[in-house]
Amino acid sequence: MIRRFLARRAARLLCAVALGLGACPVWAMPPGEYQIKAAYLLNFTRYVEWPAPRLPAGSPLRLCLLGRDPFGEALAGLEGRQVNGHEVRLRTVDGVETAGECHLVFIADSEERRVGLLLRGLAGRGVLTVSDIDGFAEAGGGIGLVVDERRVRFDINQATLQRESLRASSQLLRHGRNVLGMKAP
Repeated sequence: MIRRFLARRAARLLCAVALGLGACPVWAMPPGEYQIKAAYLLNFTRYVEWPAPRLPAGSPLRLCLLGRDPFGEALAGLEGRQVNGHEVRLRTVDGVETAGECHLVFIADSEERRVGLLLRGLAGRGVLTVSDIDGFAEAGGGIGLVVDERRVRFDINQATLQRESLRASSQLLRHGRNVLGMKAP
């Protein structure tokens, strides 16, 4: 009885913390990998600052998916959410030109063969690039999602963010598994 109560309590806490989307029902199953990754995308938009000309006050924040959708319904819950005074709008894009209109672009692993081309095409456009392709942050992407010891974690390429005029909060940098491109104090 106590064990079942603790298991339900742990599931509720995991849903509330990992997803950042509010408490899940007591009977909810633990979130899947892409539910957690979708929550990370939303949280990245909370802890990264775009320059005012790139994301004016009150304008929508465009979160885009480039490639085959691995999220299923997990992203749908982000549509219309408010982040720092901006309404989240979801969009699927098929290339660099349309992706350049986005604030955050998740590059799906279906695009692994052309990731270098995509990153070069998005360079200088003030786009936060995120992916779960192996070695993404090391290859010049902004944030790489990784599964480490059965937990979703992330690596941050601080040099890439700075080149894009994006500012990651100290909280985000502290929680990154690896922060690349940081100058030693």
